[in-house]
Amino acid sequence: MDPYPAQNESGTKSQNHSINDQRRETRVQSPLHCTNGKVADITGSGMRILLGKGDMPEVGDLQSYEFDDGSEVLQVMGCVKWVRRGSAYSRQSEAGIEFVKLDQHAREALVRIGSGVQSRKGSGCVRIETIDLYALLGASHTATADQLTEAFDKACRWVGGSNAEHPNAKQKLDELEKAYAVLSDPEKRTRYDARRGQGQKAA
Repeated sequence: MDPYPAQNESGTKSQNHSINDQRRETRVQSPLHCTNGKVADITGSGMRILLGKGDMPEVGDLQSYEFDDGSEVLQVMGCVKWVRRGSAYSRQSEAGIEFVKLDQHAREALVRIGSGVQSRKGSGCVRIETIDLYALLGASHTATADQLTEAFDKACRWVGGSNAEHPNAKQKLDELEKAYAVLSDPEKRTRYDARRGQGQKAA
């Protein structure tokens, strides 16, 4: 099953172009297990996860993924792009993940780790954690819309200013933009705050 399904008519040309680029990438089957499931396949820009029973992620969730094959560890951020719920008689639940913008070295490392070629049988894993978007922007959980915008602008200036030449600058800016896209939308922020609150109670 394609981890990057075609967009509907409301999708933009730039989104379709990005999805086509992802489809052209080499996709490898993966033996890695992850929190509440396993990785089905992976590219340098995304992965498809087969989900076990338990809490389902929501489209738009931003998560941290730590890939570990026993000899190499790589941590990246990603966004849940789609979720398909399974049934008792047909298919397993699954989710499509799009990683933030990564440099070529990181993309190659992801595919290398994801393929399991370096790992001992059964040793590879992906640890998944929900990201604190407020901390990412350097904002309070009670910040107003104006304060969130101010924090976002400040963080972007810091990354795009004297740190613009840093190898991970583009990745960091993409992370900031994705976090702000959630928190600046009242409906998305409300859903995120509710899920964050549930996670804290469970902990």
